[in-house]
Amino acid sequence: MSETKYPAAEPVVVDLSVDVAESAHRLVEEITALDGTSPLSEQTLVELSKVARRVDSGEISSAQAPVALVLWFTEPERPVAVFCAVLAEDSQHGTIEGAVHPEFRGQSIGSRSLRALVDYVREQAPGCYDLWAHQVRSPGSDQTSARSAHLADEVGLSPVRELRKLRLPLTEQSRETISAQAREHTGPAEITIDTFVPGTDDEAWVELNAAAFADHPEQGKLTLADLDERMNSEWFRAEGFFLARAEDQLAGYHWTKIPAGQHAEGEVYAIGIAPQWQGKKLGRALTLAGMDYLAHATTVEGEPLENIVLYVDADNLPAVKLYDSLGFATATVDVMYTGVL
Repeated sequence: MSETKYPAAEPVVVDLSVDVAESAHRLVEEITALDGTSPLSEQTLVELSKVARRVDSGEISSAQAPVALVLWFTEPERPVAVFCAVLAEDSQHGTIEGAVHPEFRGQSIGSRSLRALVDYVREQAPGCYDLWAHQVRSPGSDQTSARSAHLADEVGLSPVRELRKLRLPLTEQSRETISAQAREHTGPAEITIDTFVPGTDDEAWVELNAAAFADHPEQGKLTLADLDERMNSEWFRAEGFFLARAEDQLAGYHWTKIPAGQHAEGEVYAIGIAPQWQGKKLGRALTLAGMDYLAHATTVEGEPLENIVLYVDADNLPAVKLYDSLGFATATVDVMYTGVL
C-alpha cells in the first residue's frame, strides 16, 4: 500500500494500524451522529479493528491484510472520507462500504475514493463484492439515489438487495401498548425467556445463531471472536440480550442495542430462532420482550429512549408483516449492489 502523505488532495490507500483504524472509527462516529446511521456496518468495523491489531502485533503485514482502507485527508490526522473493503478470500464475497463527512460532500470526494478502492481491489484481491449504499431512499420516495446507482453501475455492480430501517417512536401510549403486548405474548409454554450470561452462553449462542441464519450472507457467519468483539463494545448490555431456553437448549434470542450518543435510539439488533422452533410464535414473544426492555431503558446519560429502530430485508415478508403489525414504519432504505471486480 502507498505511504500516507499529509495533507492529501486525493484518496489514499493507507497502511493499516490500530491508530489508523481508530481514526477511521472516529470519522464513522462523526458521520453517524450527523446522518443518523453508520456508513460502515458493524461487521466491517469489527474486521477493521481485528485486522489492525494483527498488523500491529506483527502477525501479518499491512500488505497481507484482508482489509483495505481508503481515507481522504484535508489535514494531518483528520480524514473526511472513509471507504473500506473486507477483501474476498477463497471465492467468497467481499464487502465495500464508505461515506464522506457531510461538510465535504458534493466535491467528488466520494466517487474518487470509491474508484481508488475499487482499483486497489481489482489489482490485489479480485472477486465478487457487495457494495452497500446507505440511506439511498427516504419515506415517500420510490426512487433510488441516482448518484449511488450511477457509481455502482460505473464500477460494474448491480442492485440485488434492499435493507429497510424501520422506526417506532416511543411515547407514553406506545410504551404502554408494548408492555401490554409483551405480557400477552409469552411464547410456547415450554419456553423460558431470560438473559444472556457472558462466559456461559457464548458457544451455545454462536451455534444457535449459525443455525438460525444458515442462509444469511452476514449474520450466520459470526464466530466466538465476533461475539467477543461485540461484548467488549461500550454499547453491550447483557441485560438487553434475551435468550429463549427449552430445557438445556437455546431455542431463540433477541439481542437489543443502545448505541452511545446516537439520537437516543434503541435497536432491535438481531433476532434468531432455531429452525425447529420457527413458526411457533416464539419470534413475536422474543421481539416483544426486547421491545419492552427498550421501551423502559435509558441512554448511558440516563435519558429515556425516543425511538426503537431495526433493520429488515425487504423480501423477508413474514418479518416485515410482523414489524408492521407492531407499529414500525420505514425510515430509510439501504441498497446492496453486487458484481465481480
